[in-house]
Amino acid sequence: MQNDATIPAQLQALYDAAAAIGPRFGLSAEAVLDYCGLLLEIPPVCEYIDWSTPGNVLTFATTGGDSVHYSYLVDERLPADVCPIVMTLPCADAQSFVIAENFQEFFDYGYYVGWFSLEQLYYEEEKGAAYFRQASPNFSDIGTEQLPLLRKALNMKPVPPTLARFAELHDRYHALLDIPPPPED
Repeated sequence: MQNDATIPAQLQALYDAAAAIGPRFGLSAEAVLDYCGLLLEIPPVCEYIDWSTPGNVLTFATTGGDSVHYSYLVDERLPADVCPIVMTLPCADAQSFVIAENFQEFFDYGYYVGWFSLEQLYYEEEKGAAYFRQASPNFSDIGTEQLPLLRKALNMKPVPPTLARFAELHDRYHALLDIPPPPED
């Protein structure tokens, strides 16, 4: 897949917010949200990890841990207001999951604690879901300074992610993902 797709408006809003927030912390737009769990890829890239990233997504961020990354599905069959967000976990058996129907839903998941721990929902569902319902005392100091700025810039609302929602999105969109074959041993 070529990266000639237009950047979705909500993703551009994230890039613009990061570019505005970065100088306050002496960091680039790509790195300023690291403590919130997003290392941005500007512009988004295709085939981030060729053996695990679906072929029809563009990766816009990584968490910086275990090669976990976030992408959006590019498919002309989707309505203009739908832009499914895919989380790829290269270290998991099933590697790619549709976790949000659009960027706003994805942004809202990170309202309290950012996005670094989203993958934990697949490993520890109960503990993971509770983590996203309130601010964490263990959250990085710099992240606590950045998130309020991001909340305002992206008009975020607290929407905790759940596996039930992920399952609903899986049923709706997973068949559209161009999943690469597993690597040979």
